[in-house]
Amino acid sequence: MIFANNDAAGQPQRTDDALVQGGTAMESHSYVTESDAVDAADRVADHWVNAAKSLVQACALLVRGLNFFAKDPEKLDVFLARLVAKRVFSENDVLARLKANGKLAMLGKIGRNAETLLQPSVLCLLPAHYSIIYQICLLVEEVGCERAKAELAAYSDIAREDVLKMRAALKAPDTTPEPVAPVTVDGFAAQLFAVRFTTQSVRSFASDYASIDTLDQCLRRPQPADNAGLVAIVPILALGTFEREFMPLLGFDGPDHLFFGTAPNQPEITDLDVIVVAKRGGFRPELLTAFPSDAGSVLKLAEFFFPGCDVKCQLFADARASGWSTLIGDENWIEKPSVR
Repeated sequence: MIFANNDAAGQPQRTDDALVQGGTAMESHSYVTESDAVDAADRVADHWVNAAKSLVQACALLVRGLNFFAKDPEKLDVFLARLVAKRVFSENDVLARLKANGKLAMLGKIGRNAETLLQPSVLCLLPAHYSIIYQICLLVEEVGCERAKAELAAYSDIAREDVLKMRAALKAPDTTPEPVAPVTVDGFAAQLFAVRFTTQSVRSFASDYASIDTLDQCLRRPQPADNAGLVAIVPILALGTFEREFMPLLGFDGPDHLFFGTAPNQPEITDLDVIVVAKRGGFRPELLTAFPSDAGSVLKLAEFFFPGCDVKCQLFADARASGWSTLIGDENWIEKPSVR
């Protein structure tokens, strides 16, 4: 049987009945020593660490199963369906199993790093939460196990945000990027437009600020090619302004598709951004069937929806990007529109 338990998984879990059953045995004694308190705390810590240990071992077994059934789709479907029935995954987790940062992918990463994670010096630093352990796996891959342990040891109760900040601070860039010079947008037709429409840029396009004719004269941009695509990240409250005032300036009638970058976790969506996709001529965007892993990068989204474009332009960019004609700040304007 391929899923025979390893030695660690097969060990019986030690349980302290007095603690688990409400602590009545401890309360019945009038006198306890300091060593009793230490021993009781050690038992709590054992169970706490074993929770993370069990999670890592489960992920290792998951990877074994995925690898074993990979060449037999029917058996793989049975394997995954059983995990849904056992509440390890939701049906959406299984449907989105190719998503780079989906739950199945994260548990797979943990399982492939199980040998490192189960080292006692690492295991004692792990919380019993897969999303944090996944980030710790990425940290270990980026800076090495010893450096990761030294950083994690400074936290008594590590949170996901702590590991994200740690990774950002420790991860050195592979190379110093060459500066990208501004590229003129005059005299050519763009096949692909990308824009992150911010609350700051909204004001210039609000109908009570400048007329559409004024914006047409002031906004610097290439003309759209006969076949062209547009991908934008837009605050949901600014979607109407973006559609009415901005999209026609680029030759697009309106959105063809709207997406959320991530699943809303509450009914209120006022502060969320929307991914807007529009096409012109014979262009057809790629299908998006799961939440994108790069939902915050409008350039990566644009290149996903409309791959292979030679002439690409980003308006209202924050920085130059290789392969793109980028307009930053005042470069977007031939002249700033005046209030009408």
